Amino acid sequence: MEVEEKYMGENIGDYLNLRRAPENVNLKHKQGLNFQDRIALVITRSVGSMYAVYFFILFIMGWIFWQLNDTKPLDPFPFIFLLFIGNVVQLLLMPLIMVGQNLQGKHAERRAEEEYKTTETIYKDIEKIFIHLDKQDKEIQKQTELLNQLLEKKK
Repeated sequence: MEVEEKYMGENIGDYLNLRRAPENVNLKHKQGLNFQDRIALVITRSVGSMYAVYFFILFIMGWIFWQLNDTKPLDPFPFIFLLFIGNVVQLLLMPLIMVGQNLQGKHAERRAEEEYKTTETIYKDIEKIFIHLDKQDKEIQKQTELLNQLLEKKK
């Protein structure tokens, strides 16, 4: 404890050098991704967007409109082939999206851990500052009392 207070009070440069510096976990996460991970994240972000929802709605509505208005429909009502296509897309995308979500989850865990460590460091710094300020307050009170005593003696 004395060593920490010494650094805080006398040599702030040494104290700051001993502190834990925050890390850029976003950069570390990005550098740790391989090609397949990047593909999974791109597809997860794409499929998880409103643009994908709009695309699927337009595709399904277009398919239905086309098949209802065609004289010899490829996929007549109840649109069994459309259902088959939808199931194939779901089967292909489901595991891929799960992989992407796992990667996003790991990234979120890294960010949370880094935020915790940074908050902990800040908390310790604030504690040290309060201790230092308390010592300064006590010293200022002592000096004020000494000045008051000197002023009373002069009177």
